Amino acid sequence: MEVPGKKLQAGPSTAGTTYCQPCEQDDEILPAELYCTVCKEFFCSNCARVHRKQKISRSHPLLNKSDMPTTISVIEDECTELCEIHPKEVIKYFCPTHHTLNCGHCVVHNHRTCYVDVISDVSKAFKDGQEYGDVIKAIARLFENIDSCASDVENNVEAVAKLGENEIYKLRRYREEVNKYFEEREQALFKLTEKMKTKDEELLRSLKPKYTNLKSKLEEINVKLEGQKNNMIQLFIETKRAKKLLEVLQNDLADINKEHVIDHYEFRKDPATERLIASDTGLGTLKNIVTEPHKVATASAESDHGIVGLTLQGGGQMETMATAEPTVNQVTVDLTILRFTPAKNIPMTSPIDNKNCYLSSMLHLAGSRLLLADFSKKNIKVVDMQTNSLVFQISVPGQPWDMCHLPGDRVAVSMTVKGIQFMETGGQLAMGDRIEVDGDCRGIAYHEDMLIVSDYYGKVAVLDMNGNAMRQIERDGNGTELFKCPFYLTVVGEGSTAFIYISDRVRNTITKLDINLNILKTFQDPALKSLRSITALGDQLLICCNGSNTNMILDLFTVQMTQLMGKKEAIRNPLCAFYCPQQNKLLVTEEGNNVLKVYNTIE
Repeated sequence: MEVPGKKLQAGPSTAGTTYCQPCEQDDEILPAELYCTVCKEFFCSNCARVHRKQKISRSHPLLNKSDMPTTISVIEDECTELCEIHPKEVIKYFCPTHHTLNCGHCVVHNHRTCYVDVISDVSKAFKDGQEYGDVIKAIARLFENIDSCASDVENNVEAVAKLGENEIYKLRRYREEVNKYFEEREQALFKLTEKMKTKDEELLRSLKPKYTNLKSKLEEINVKLEGQKNNMIQLFIETKRAKKLLEVLQNDLADINKEHVIDHYEFRKDPATERLIASDTGLGTLKNIVTEPHKVATASAESDHGIVGLTLQGGGQMETMATAEPTVNQVTVDLTILRFTPAKNIPMTSPIDNKNCYLSSMLHLAGSRLLLADFSKKNIKVVDMQTNSLVFQISVPGQPWDMCHLPGDRVAVSMTVKGIQFMETGGQLAMGDRIEVDGDCRGIAYHEDMLIVSDYYGKVAVLDMNGNAMRQIERDGNGTELFKCPFYLTVVGEGSTAFIYISDRVRNTITKLDINLNILKTFQDPALKSLRSITALGDQLLICCNGSNTNMILDLFTVQMTQLMGKKEAIRNPLCAFYCPQQNKLLVTEEGNNVLKVYNTIE
């Protein structure tokens, strides 16, 4: 019986009749009907049908019963592999120079100058050679490596599950500690409040009998005087007595009023807790750990002090964070496609406050906090956009007009004739340093350790952080004023390619300058009347037009001007507008309006 690919030995088929060789291997004796000249094998009709259907053998020529050999003789190994380039040709040659297996056509076309080996000659002793032995060893090693990898994968399935459980457990345990701490602090504040309340209640209870006693004595004096109205002599005597008693009673009342001092206390938020609430990394952060797969369990065991880790790259170490601080005012949505629906306004004054606000500027801090400059009341207000409430305000030494962000949780506030005030915003809003600046400061922006400031009377200057002028413009080469009243400005972009945009209240223009204060372009539109604040939101400028009762959008790419809000949205004399994508809100302040108008936005 023939072993496929090897010599065929004389067997049962040699006794006058040729049988199907595949069937003989399964102990079935069926007469051969066809013969494959490539495989050198006899087939019955069923096996031949299968042989024709298989992709690897469907092109093999088959001889029918009348043409096929009648007996099985010893057949030496022959090349039967078909060439991929020439499918009708059998591979017979090997080119040691190019390490390629070739048919006769390949040799003629591509290897004429090469010395090629005849595979049937060089393969006779190949099995006993080193190359075959190395391949067998490599196969064995690869089997071992695959088994090892499979074992590591199976082991790490459990390790990964334990890692997740461990980190979640640590997070929840820490959360419980935080909850416990705040519960204890809450209870301590409750107890202190109750103690002060009880003290005041006891004091007030102790004063009631004293007031009652005084009133009783006073009524007794009054009765005596009433009873002696018709007896002038006795009335005179009782009046003199009453006069002395009244002095005593007044002194007693004064003593009672001295005692009548209750504790006035209020709850004040802890600045550290405020910073925590405003932070995006409260409780902690999750740091990615990239390690070799079989070291997952080890890395998990070593990370035992919070949710931290290291990213391994090449042999060095690089820490990676899963969270990052958001960029303030980084807006990518097209504001012109939004729809605005009025929401509940935020009052900016108390019921007993009879002075109107003039909310000239807004600035978004981390989280949900919003700063507002009140030019009229000389203070800076803090609004919480989540609770829609005014939560804090601080007086400043002047009339604040515009604000801008500075590095390190700080803002700069322009204050008309009082220069520039720096403020700390990391915790509770607090006053910082102040620098003197000539003129009437209005618009202000920060760019790469410089302040760009506009003056009410037409000057624009670039200052260092100490207030010294580095560059400034006021008139052109002919002595003509470049600006009449540059109320607001903003910087768009970074580095030397940044641009400055300035709104002119009198000329009703938006002017574009480079960072060296060279004028590049001026924008005009009929709706641009008595301009107020301009706010950069991505690639758009949000412009408040006080004179036309509109808020406009200037697309900085297409230079197209579009009305965003107007009469339909009940806009009246807008001063400043700001869009917050995190809250999906647009906020507007108006001249003569003591509220911050809130609009919900949807696409």
